[in-house]
Amino acid sequence: MPDFTWSMLLDFSTIPGALSLAVVIAAVATVSSRVLTKIMENQAKWVIGHLRRKVDETIVRYMVRLKTLLVALAGVMLFVSLVPQLRALMSTMLAGAGITALVVGLAAKPTLSNLVSGVAIAAYRPFRIGDKLLIEGESCTVEDITLRHTIVKTWQNRRLIIPNEKIDGMVISNYTIVEERMLCTVEVGVSYDTDIDLARQLMLDEAGRCPHRQADGPEPWVRVVELGEYAVVVRIYLWTENIDEAWLARFWLLEHVKKRFDAAGVEIPFPYRTVVYKKDLPPAKVGAPAPPSSET
Repeated sequence: MPDFTWSMLLDFSTIPGALSLAVVIAAVATVSSRVLTKIMENQAKWVIGHLRRKVDETIVRYMVRLKTLLVALAGVMLFVSLVPQLRALMSTMLAGAGITALVVGLAAKPTLSNLVSGVAIAAYRPFRIGDKLLIEGESCTVEDITLRHTIVKTWQNRRLIIPNEKIDGMVISNYTIVEERMLCTVEVGVSYDTDIDLARQLMLDEAGRCPHRQADGPEPWVRVVELGEYAVVVRIYLWTENIDEAWLARFWLLEHVKKRFDAAGVEIPFPYRTVVYKKDLPPAKVGAPAPPSSET
């Protein structure tokens, strides 16, 4: 192994030269990435301040991450082109470009699919950072959208990491994409002997006192929605400010309607089941005639 000399740092065909080149390119790429990030953030503020247009945080974050990826790729390509050994290896690989492209394409298919889906999500914005969603029965809030996956936080404070390709193909409910106002509904069953007008008035009284209802929204209303097997189902309709207030309103109404019904003597029925044990049945009569045969 030849002795180290300072001139080796400028000879990119040597290991010290290649390492020094890598350090310089990494430093330049890092500084360039940070400068571009500042420029993009300032441009977003300029658009908000001068054009009075809302710039979605989702687009800004995604473009910053995409910019970081492109700067990193440019740095790698520059490093490969300046190191003779790597440049020769790249030329050899390009000679078999067809096979190389096939192998790389198959290996990178999931990553590229997620990247393309991420671009589609950022461009068409079916959901944005901060939106409240219902995904396969899970109520959650979008925390971040990266180049490869989307991170959502459930109401139990769990994080779901979903590939962009998968979430882009899902049917989701977005509670905040247009407006946050939410209609809360609560169903209560009352017995068939109950005075429906009395039950309706009691429910309207409690709905009017609900602290989670929309202050300037329509008045609550009550409708009979079903005549069930053992109960008349009555439903309250109540407008709230958002999905969080809708959940709180539902919990509040269930508790206070139950207390009000108890105080007024309104019955909330439930099905009864009578269980008869075989040993408790009366004994069969000895010598009782057999039932007539159905055969003719």
